[in-house]
Amino acid sequence: MKVLFLSPPQNDKVFPSLGIAYIVSLLNKNGHKAFLHDGADSSIKEMVKYADKTLPEVVGITMNTTNRFEALELAKIIKDKYKIPVILGGPHPTLVPDQLLKNYNFIDFIVRNEGEYTTLKLINSLEKKQGLDDFSKILGISYRKNGEIVHNPPASIIENLDELPFPEWKFFDLKKYVSQPEYPEEYKKYPYGSIISSRGCPFRCTFCSSGNFWGYKIRFRSAKSVLEEIKMLYNLGIRFIVFNDDNFTSNKKRAIEICKLIIKERLHEKIGWQCRAEVNIVDDELLMWLKKANCNMLEFGVEDCTEEGIRWFKKSHTKAQTKAAFDLCKKYGIKTKSYFIIGGDHETKENIELKKKYIEELNPDVTTASILLAYPKTEVYEIGKKKGLWDEDVWLKECIGEKYHSRAPIYTGPNLSYSEVGAASAEILYWWGKKKGQLKFSDNLKIAIKMLKEGDFNKLITMSLSVFKQKLRGN
Repeated sequence: MKVLFLSPPQNDKVFPSLGIAYIVSLLNKNGHKAFLHDGADSSIKEMVKYADKTLPEVVGITMNTTNRFEALELAKIIKDKYKIPVILGGPHPTLVPDQLLKNYNFIDFIVRNEGEYTTLKLINSLEKKQGLDDFSKILGISYRKNGEIVHNPPASIIENLDELPFPEWKFFDLKKYVSQPEYPEEYKKYPYGSIISSRGCPFRCTFCSSGNFWGYKIRFRSAKSVLEEIKMLYNLGIRFIVFNDDNFTSNKKRAIEICKLIIKERLHEKIGWQCRAEVNIVDDELLMWLKKANCNMLEFGVEDCTEEGIRWFKKSHTKAQTKAAFDLCKKYGIKTKSYFIIGGDHETKENIELKKKYIEELNPDVTTASILLAYPKTEVYEIGKKKGLWDEDVWLKECIGEKYHSRAPIYTGPNLSYSEVGAASAEILYWWGKKKGQLKFSDNLKIAIKMLKEGDFNKLITMSLSVFKQKLRGN
């Protein structure tokens, strides 16, 4: 069966859509003819042209909370033009399937959670033109039957990730993905790649929905499988790889084994890479091997600088562990990236100043200071809903304006206003970016243009004033 998978248009896209690339690869391995058009530096018009060229019998579209309206627009155009089944998958449809099927009649199916085997079974059923009774046997899908919305029981998680074929990279135009400031200069003339070497996360951070999508049990690909994918990406001309696991180092033995295999194949002399880690799961032995294997940077979810804030975000580390982890990285010459969040019940102006002092103490090479957003089914979303700040219908709204960011509601906590949270985020990003020589006028201009296009004038003014005040202070 001829199936086309689409990822909605996105400017400045960093990573290819590996989720649908995995599905495309599995379908092709099982006798179907699957195609992929990623949304990097593309437009809906270009994507429809690609559909005209491939003439699919089914279209699948990946959706997250930020791009949900672009995905819906694309789905409607496809449905109206081709009158073929439209499938949605990804984080947002997984978390709010009932709402999507109830409000958008051009969606036929939703594949929840991991999509590979569920999508294969659904495509097999559609190809055989079997009726609705057959759909009831496919775990992990939602659909309509006789006017009623049906949610089949969830599919089992994929225990053996090694059995999945590698993502179908031939559909990605590698020139369209943008580099990040922290990428080493020597690799910037080459395209970048990404790998997902594990799935699942055992932690239940207040702000995160990863566990709701991948599950709370971590499943690891073998070190040998990871090495083979690294070699595949190298043969595609890629020289820098980002591991997009929630926590690459959570299995220390496997992480070291991957490092040893990279060194054995002498790939450490040819490629660089970076990954995410928890500050309480790093030690001398691990960092020694990461450095030997040419790991350029470790990314840490620090989030806050006080024990109260760390507890509110339900992080598993302590301040002492955070400082120790950053010191160890400096000892071994591995760069660091810290993730902080502005907002929450504990957040105050005084706490934000403490965050800045803590960033100076940790001295990361790169930091973020993200506005706290309430994504579907997260604990912070439920907190805000109980307080009457929003209801389930919030996902049907454009979510543009002072109370929203990236198409999701902001949770400030009781002590700060929306403008204060936005200003603090902009101020920290500008201050540390300038200090580390990573600040580019073009980056700020892109953000400003995006806000203007969305009509988000108040937030643009607030964040711009915050940066302007920094400049006046000479920071």
